[in-house]
Amino acid sequence: MPKYQITLGQGKRTITAVGEFKSLTHLKAHYETISTMKIVKVMKIEYEESAGSTRPIDDFNYRSQFKAILKTKETRKSKQVIFNNIKMTINEQEIYNSCIENMSLDGEKVAEISCTLFKK
Repeated sequence: MPKYQITLGQGKRTITAVGEFKSLTHLKAHYETISTMKIVKVMKIEYEESAGSTRPIDDFNYRSQFKAILKTKETRKSKQVIFNNIKMTINEQEIYNSCIENMSLDGEKVAEISCTLFKK
């Protein structure tokens, strides 16, 4: 069964839950039946770290944050992105190239990147 991350909201309160459901339809039916909170967002979990795997130690050998604004060409949409723990061996141009090659904004190709910031 697929695993989902569900964000629920009511008033000023927002909570996030994780659960396995037969389908998105079953998930929605479940929460509409049992909860007064509204489903705000549902994300299907495609990957989850396996139990027992080891994470790298934190040696602080990275730049702590990279911020940029991605833009599309056709509709001129833009969105700020933030990436954490940037490798010291990667430069700004390599991050640009990766964003353009691997990301999109509402299904549109990323055409340019501006207003970048590296934080140590």
